[in-house]
Amino acid sequence: MILFVLVVIAISTGIVWIPARHLSAVASGGRKALYYTCAMHPWVREMKPGPCPVCGMNLTPIYANESGGIAETNSDPGTVTLEAESISTINVQTDVATSRPLRRTLHLSGEIVGNSRSTAWFEFTAYERDLQWLKIGQTFNVGVSSAPDKIYHAQIKAGGSRPFADVSLDMMSGSTTVRAQILNPPVEAGDFGKSKLFNGLHAEAHVVAETEEVLTVPRSAIISRGIGAMVYVGKGNGHYAPRAVRLGRVGDEFSEVLAGLKEGEKVVTNGNVLIDSEAQLTAGE
Repeated sequence: MILFVLVVIAISTGIVWIPARHLSAVASGGRKALYYTCAMHPWVREMKPGPCPVCGMNLTPIYANESGGIAETNSDPGTVTLEAESISTINVQTDVATSRPLRRTLHLSGEIVGNSRSTAWFEFTAYERDLQWLKIGQTFNVGVSSAPDKIYHAQIKAGGSRPFADVSLDMMSGSTTVRAQILNPPVEAGDFGKSKLFNGLHAEAHVVAETEEVLTVPRSAIISRGIGAMVYVGKGNGHYAPRAVRLGRVGDEFSEVLAGLKEGEKVVTNGNVLIDSEAQLTAGE
């Protein structure tokens, strides 16, 4: 009876009741929000506005386009189309595939061996993934914690009384031992007079290796979800197409692209995770 009276009053006063779940899906101007997500955690999807369950930030709406969805079919399979407002909401950013030298900083940790008045070596562990960045003739500075005021110069040499590397990798650790000859021996530690040429001193070095110019994309553009590396290529007018790529060396900021992209193509560097989730949703994955 009370419910009936409330309905009568609502009708007579012109008040129209809309279910809360419908309100949550309709934006100002009657535009439909497909769902609400978090710019910091794009995997979060809620059907109504509110705080992000991960960080507490206010969720932002993802609106439908004129065809009724955020994704639509394009000439390239898996292409996702976003409206300008959605592009701004998820902060989609792109960069251009460009030829440039690839740089990689390696942190090397090891010890001083064969320390004498005439020679010494810096012997360090090199993992399989790092071998492509090391080469004969490479020079770098070595620091010893027991002699913080001194810098020792080392070089990986092919000749010498010690081999520059062990030819066999340790299968368990995926590493081998590499030796660089100290060019300004001996390595002295402490103030022990003549008795300060210790062996086994802990030593460290940082090597900045650089390649020739190769085709690269920012590392943030790369997506890997079990089917190999891929990127999303900006096709213009809000269209983003998935593209499988074959990668080479991975630098500090950029990755080498061996196949799948041409120089000058635009790849998505921010927002690509959300775009990929939309592509999977549309494909029914």
